[in-house]
Amino acid sequence: MKKKWHPSNLVELFLILIVLATILLPLYWTLKISLSPDKEIRSLPMKWGVSQLNVQNYKEIIFSYAKAIDTAYTFKRGLGNSLIISVATTIITVFFGSLGAYAITRLKVKFGNVMTFFVLLTQMLPPVLLVIPLYIIGNKVGILNTKTLLVVSYIALNLPLCIWIMRGYFKTLPSAIEESALVDGCGRLGALFRIVLPMSGPALFTAGLFVFNNAWNEFLFALVFTTDLRAKTMTVAMAEMIGRFRTDYGLMATSGILGSILPLIFVAFFQKYLVSGITGGAVKQ
Repeated sequence: MKKKWHPSNLVELFLILIVLATILLPLYWTLKISLSPDKEIRSLPMKWGVSQLNVQNYKEIIFSYAKAIDTAYTFKRGLGNSLIISVATTIITVFFGSLGAYAITRLKVKFGNVMTFFVLLTQMLPPVLLVIPLYIIGNKVGILNTKTLLVVSYIALNLPLCIWIMRGYFKTLPSAIEESALVDGCGRLGALFRIVLPMSGPALFTAGLFVFNNAWNEFLFALVFTTDLRAKTMTVAMAEMIGRFRTDYGLMATSGILGSILPLIFVAFFQKYLVSGITGGAVKQ
């Protein structure tokens, strides 16, 4: 049966197009600048198309080497640092977040609801409040300007969000399966790792994607805690492309495109797991 056309459909289509344009136009403009010659970038009036394809900026970043310490090589090193930091943060946060969420959901933890409230309360605090205390602690411990300090800081920032996502999904899983495993001699940890976590793939992926994306795009902590190439991240390297007298817009746009590829791939190929993980805890069963 065909759905009848209604004038309201035209309004819905118009609103969808506005949202799509708001999202896609900045991305297209960044891609256009990254592929345009320098003269065309600075010329007026601005053109929507590319008159001459220029991939020099991509070559400059991809094939940059250590002897030529410039913005391109700095971004290349920052990209690798961001990948290491984000992956380590995601694995550790999802692991401990799953343990915390399972304890709050399944075990009879005293003041479990209060803990959940404070977990959510920490997400409402602006991260800028933690910069100075973490800087002092990192300096005292001797891990300032290292990847370790960034990983620890990102875990602290993202662990409440991970616990909240995993807790909502665990509540939708039937407890009878775990009880059967406990009767058969399986311990709590065994039931968690052998039964609950394999059934929680969408929630694990959703929590992991949010944590990875937050660590990948974080700027403030990386800017304050790092000073050289040992731990400098992609976002800090991009900010350094803004010079006092000149800004290389083409190279900056290219770094933005390269830095967006990995998160876009994750979302494009695993969208169904992302949606099911987000909505998994929305319905009470």
